[in-house]
Amino acid sequence: MTCPTTACYNGIPLGEKTISVGGKLRYFGDGWQISKRIGGRRYWRIPVMDGEFLCEETFGTVKGVAGGNIILLGDEPAATLRTAESAVTAMRRCPDVILPFPGGIARSGSKVGSKYKTLRASTNTAYAPTLRGVVATELPQEVRCVYEVVIDGLTLEAVERATAAGVHAARRHAESVALITSGNYGGKLGPFHIRLHDVVSRFSERLSS
Repeated sequence: MTCPTTACYNGIPLGEKTISVGGKLRYFGDGWQISKRIGGRRYWRIPVMDGEFLCEETFGTVKGVAGGNIILLGDEPAATLRTAESAVTAMRRCPDVILPFPGGIARSGSKVGSKYKTLRASTNTAYAPTLRGVVATELPQEVRCVYEVVIDGLTLEAVERATAAGVHAARRHAESVALITSGNYGGKLGPFHIRLHDVVSRFSERLSS
């Protein structure tokens, strides 16, 4: 809703499990929202500053694969960001995946656990350049910045394909990137394990063509 010119529609058949999206967001209209029913489906028109945000009331759900990632380590922030953006462009061409962070890129990568008991995750200290020297680090000495691209998808294969596409694009457009890696959470973040070298090797031939 915050993104200019957008609307939001359900693209998944409604099954046993659904979620209310427009049905909840409509309250942002502060009483000025308008309901429309078209073809048996309800939509909400919510007034915003560039006109209206149109959102379907109910969305279907399916199980997917979340949290695939690549991590780019670079010695110059602006150039490393440009390389990350080239990876994002390639990944967005892949079907059945989304990149959930704004612009597709995250600078606040996380690790499992925290010194604070109420938090399940916290800043990835091993990849924080300012903490080099006071914590165990994964960063080569020349690295000054790290960017992460997270991939969620409908299937494991879709996430793997996008992962390989992102690595391939980053390698072709690499500026100031010293290393491309991915997060290793020791199997603590779900049942799917994407091994970067295997995935890149498996998809490399079709990506090069």
